Amino acid sequence: MGVGVQAECPDTTFPRQRTHRPFPPHRSPGSRLVQSEPTAQSLSAEHRFDRDTLTPGDHRRALLELAADLGGRLRDAGQAADGLTLTVRYADRTTTTRTRTLPEPTHHTRPLAATAYALHEKLGLQRARVRAITLRAESLIPAADTARQLTLDPDDDRSITLEAVTDRARARYGPGTIKPATLSTPRPNASPARPAPPTSPRGPATPGLPFCR
Repeated sequence: MGVGVQAECPDTTFPRQRTHRPFPPHRSPGSRLVQSEPTAQSLSAEHRFDRDTLTPGDHRRALLELAADLGGRLRDAGQAADGLTLTVRYADRTTTTRTRTLPEPTHHTRPLAATAYALHEKLGLQRARVRAITLRAESLIPAADTARQLTLDPDDDRSITLEAVTDRARARYGPGTIKPATLSTPRPNASPARPAPPTSPRGPATPGLPFCR
């Protein structure tokens, strides 16, 4: 119907056409537009050694440190990882990368560290001078969508309880407040501590003055 014809009709002929305003497509009454932010698909952490090292113990300590860091960040973000990638960089700047799917999506340090250890052992490093290790959590999904398989291992429950304590301490005091006992001990390749100055049977010598017998 043309505009001229509509203008000649009574006002009551087109009440809905004059007053009704349809909602925009794909939007229901009372709804609001929400801009969804893209979520990260992976998280990574890197450990650089002070000097090139070939000690397996140092490698495992670094892997545990990286797994604890990734686990804490995943829990803070409410995410879980379905895969883990290990990258080892050597003294000659070459790298080796291995990836493995986790038995189940997780954000707990213990299964992340266990998978990292398995990837490291699979490399079969022998006398390799390692300069850095990178661990990347991949295929991230919301932690609320995951289901944890129950086990009969009491260590699992203890580790999760300790994680909750660690998370609260980190949120209040900052990262590194509480560490696994393995990371709290001095590293084997760390510089030896300076010996304490000799003391007299009568007590410590006065600083700046010669010791008198």
